[in-house]
Amino acid sequence: MNIAFNTAVSGMLTAQSNAGEAARQLVNNAAKGEDIIQSVVALKKAEQAQSAAALVARTASQMTDRLLDITV
Repeated sequence: MNIAFNTAVSGMLTAQSNAGEAARQLVNNAAKGEDIIQSVVALKKAEQAQSAAALVARTASQMTDRLLDITV
């Protein structure tokens, strides 16, 4: 594994954790009748972070594949 791929996977795990926490907060606030805007924003930020990290993982994988094609 390379550093870029490991970093991307770490980012995906962090985004997943952040999304879970934001979703819990969203449900708790909605149940209490409190403001949910900040929780929705946090959930959308986690979603975008997940997408970005997945693209980095895909790009790192493609780069490794191309490098192997060149050297083999």
